[in-house]
Amino acid sequence: MGSMAEKLGVGKHMIPVLIVGAGPYGLSLANYMSAMGQEFKIIGKPMELWKEHTFSDASLRSEMATSEIAHPQNEYSIQNFRSQNDFDRGKPSDRINVREYRQYVDWVLDAIPYDIQPEYLANLSQKGDYFEAKLESGETLKAKQVVIATGVAHHLKIPAEFSNAKDVIHSYYTQEIEALKGKKVLVVGAGQSAAEAMEICRKNENLVHWYARKEPRFYSEPLDLPKWIFNLVVKSAGLFRRLPHRLIQYLFSIFSATTMTPDHKIKLADVNRFSSLPDLSNYDHVISATGYKYTLNHMNFLADELRDSLEMRAAMPRIDKNFMSSMRDLYFIGPSTEMFFGPPMKFMIGSQYVAPRLSKLLAR
Repeated sequence: MGSMAEKLGVGKHMIPVLIVGAGPYGLSLANYMSAMGQEFKIIGKPMELWKEHTFSDASLRSEMATSEIAHPQNEYSIQNFRSQNDFDRGKPSDRINVREYRQYVDWVLDAIPYDIQPEYLANLSQKGDYFEAKLESGETLKAKQVVIATGVAHHLKIPAEFSNAKDVIHSYYTQEIEALKGKKVLVVGAGQSAAEAMEICRKNENLVHWYARKEPRFYSEPLDLPKWIFNLVVKSAGLFRRLPHRLIQYLFSIFSATTMTPDHKIKLADVNRFSSLPDLSNYDHVISATGYKYTLNHMNFLADELRDSLEMRAAMPRIDKNFMSSMRDLYFIGPSTEMFFGPPMKFMIGSQYVAPRLSKLLAR
């Protein structure tokens, strides 16, 4: 192994590919590039959403086989992890609880043959035919190609109607929610995050009320679709971007409906639910389980000049079939590309579509 300066790329040569984000999309792409012997660098807090911003007592919505960090030889399957740790292998259709999933993530991070620099990107700018990336530590990197694989953290959606509340906590901040005890709490939303927040808050002896305009849909799948249609949608990323824009908007009106798992129908039966907004002054905290809104303006780590030069579509940079933006050698992957490649990009399984394709393109 080289010196720490060499590992961090301090003052070194041009990095061929810089991957920004160490969630499932960034790690899956890195796994494919590593297997191909390609040079790259990856920065970010590894799997931060699942390690720090998911309720510890919950289970993943996705099945085991669609929750894995992709690898060309499937080395990092959850069944392999279970076998090596003398756990029951289970079935690919099983769901995995968060505590075990965190163990799986640590197992993967111990096994990968490359380094992750656990830092956030502070600023990315274009400098002629390369990119300059300034990290929060002050270190500066130069890269020929950049892949933005950041997740949901920059895109928290909190409706303006809650601006007068004493304290608003987005459901992303699960540790803050888990710390609430003996408070009067209003949970907002009709998806799984709202259900889990209510369950945790009640367990911790908070008085919980619920605000959801519409009756929740209790269903086993993350989207309100028959399972066979959901499976078809998951496999349709390559076709989705070819559809007319109006049809895409119509499909999103269908696919965007979130659900709660059926067990919560009983668990939440006695929670006082409002269909119109109650008086927020009556609550110590409002938990906004209202999802995410992807816009380029939320990506404040991109330099203004860079953002202003990108061609846009639906508040996000337009990307082509190869995930490249209108700026040559700048790529976007992950949840923010849902408008172009469809609902699969909202889930980890989308990385299994992206990683093999983009790794080959970057290696050219």
